[in-house]
Amino acid sequence: MLGRLKMWFAPPLYRMFNASIRLDGGGTPRRPGDGPVIFACLHRDIIPAILHVKGARPALLVSRSPDGDILIRTLGRDGYAFVRGSTGKEGGRAFRELLGALRRGTAVGIAVDGPRGPFGVVRDGVVQLSRLTGAPIVPLTRRSGRHLALSNWDRTVLPLPFSRIAVAEGEALVVPPDAGEAQIADWARRLAASLLAPEAAS
Repeated sequence: MLGRLKMWFAPPLYRMFNASIRLDGGGTPRRPGDGPVIFACLHRDIIPAILHVKGARPALLVSRSPDGDILIRTLGRDGYAFVRGSTGKEGGRAFRELLGALRRGTAVGIAVDGPRGPFGVVRDGVVQLSRLTGAPIVPLTRRSGRHLALSNWDRTVLPLPFSRIAVAEGEALVVPPDAGEAQIADWARRLAASLLAPEAAS
């Protein structure tokens, strides 16, 4: 019953919420056709990040779960595409779909410490996508704005209605095609450091 209620009410509530939020800078300047890019955020910042990348119309990695169904129903009218899967079950299929999207020139968006954490630990899939395609990884972090921080594992940030939020794009990371296993791990740690930098500074 709760799941059905969430499915019914999430889309109209999101539209009301989205209309009230203001993004400083208006979001990413990238548009469809600008070339492939991998937008990367922590699960904590996924809501501000999704709003930030709307103009690029990326393919978002969404888990095969009831909450993933709700996310797709909620965002489906806004021009996003979706790849279903995770780093666990169905992970291989999701990776191949993301790889195909990038090779077709489509941007993708990934919450890189999921789907179940631990918080701030970057999985190597995002690094491998950059290595195989040459697409830059663009770290996204929420830098300001009135919000609630949930006490769940990912410390989800919920911007408050009628607030202004800022999302920063970190230095783009391009993983060389000849990166080996040790280098892949180093790039994952470098990305994690970029995504956690605002928290360390606060």
